[in-house]
Amino acid sequence: MKIPQDYSSGSSDGDCDCLPRPEILADSPVLTTFVLRYQDAWFGMEKRVAFEAEDVAAALAMMEREPIGAWAELTRAGEVICRRGFEPGGAADYWVVD
Repeated sequence: MKIPQDYSSGSSDGDCDCLPRPEILADSPVLTTFVLRYQDAWFGMEKRVAFEAEDVAAALAMMEREPIGAWAELTRAGEVICRRGFEPGGAADYWVVD
């Protein structure tokens, strides 16, 4: 394995093949930071999870497997976007957009 060298003599490192540099994709999506705050279904305590997603739909899909208890809310930049609602009697949970 080659080790990168410091080219203090003015040479460029254009010929160095030891450390591949990833290409930056020009059309890569802009990610937004979301915070999920919820009651953990297993422990009953409040949890906060910060993560990045392309949009609200992607954020909801990402948190699908979190063990959400009686309540939850999703925020972006400190503003509540939606809250989790539920029907008594075992009906499916749903998200309500604020």
